[in-house]
Amino acid sequence: MKNKDTSSYKKILIIQTAFLGDVIMSTPLVRAARQTFPDAKIDVLTIPETAIVFEHNPHVNEILHFDKRQLRKKLVAFFKVVSQIRSRKYDLAISIQSSMTSSLLMLLGGVPERTGFARQKLVTMPVTHKRGYHVRIRYLKLLKYFSDEEFDAQSELFWTDQEESKAEKLIAECRRNHKFVLGVAPGSIRNTKQYPKHYYAELLRLLKNDEIQVVLFGAKNEQQLCKDISRDSASDAMVMAGKLSVLESAALIEKVDLMLTNDSAPLHIANAVKTDVYAFFGPTVRRFGCYPYRSNDRMLEIELYCRPCSKHGTRKCPESHFRCMLENPPHKIYPQIKAYFKDITTK
Repeated sequence: MKNKDTSSYKKILIIQTAFLGDVIMSTPLVRAARQTFPDAKIDVLTIPETAIVFEHNPHVNEILHFDKRQLRKKLVAFFKVVSQIRSRKYDLAISIQSSMTSSLLMLLGGVPERTGFARQKLVTMPVTHKRGYHVRIRYLKLLKYFSDEEFDAQSELFWTDQEESKAEKLIAECRRNHKFVLGVAPGSIRNTKQYPKHYYAELLRLLKNDEIQVVLFGAKNEQQLCKDISRDSASDAMVMAGKLSVLESAALIEKVDLMLTNDSAPLHIANAVKTDVYAFFGPTVRRFGCYPYRSNDRMLEIELYCRPCSKHGTRKCPESHFRCMLENPPHKIYPQIKAYFKDITTK
């Protein structure tokens, strides 16, 4: 297939209105789009909750917001965004998600050339790809009509000097009386993707005397969860849940030695800032493409007949046993964490 002339594209819109982790995994595509269309205006359409991912991204010119979470206001928001798209007269739209909503935004927005995955309706340049790619790689395939280049798939985040300074002060406090710093993000949007609270507390108890300062990360609605884990572990864990923005969290996660997470957004933040991450995987599996991808990362999982049971996790275990998490207890995880910190002291 002959590549299209990229110089003819002056205004490009990238549509990514998914959750935080997916948005972070789309940052290689945004960077690659800038490399492919160096002189174009490249805008991103996202939801208000994740717009911060692109706020300081040097490859993005403008961020458009689509508040689709408020269902009663979604129709009004939809036509507002359609109007914004039409007024900007984009030459090309790249839709990361394959929803009909995204298809209609591009079509009604008057975008003449529209690319997306083959399952998406109303696109003019459908993209197919082999199964098994990591999501980051899959997203990069959306540029196949324009370039044959193998783009760098490292995800990335950008923050301000003020956010960096805050993180530096926090990490200095952590290292004042401890040799290592372990970041822990125990929350998840879906219950079945969450390693049990009492398991996290027990693991922190086991780690308490190993020169490790634990920092608990999470959103505001996960603050109580983190406080409970800190209390139940009888440790001096620093609870930062609800106290940091996404980018402040990213700046601090960059400075910890290791992150321990569920299959959730902090995993993808850790990958983006190149901090090693160990992640619990229960209902989800590697072939879904959202696994930690750096060389020292590790998926903490056990093989079961019922895995995977869901691509995004559910409220409760469909089999009513939750073995995927319960049969991976703290006494099995503790030696792996301890070995990691021992290893980094010998390098």
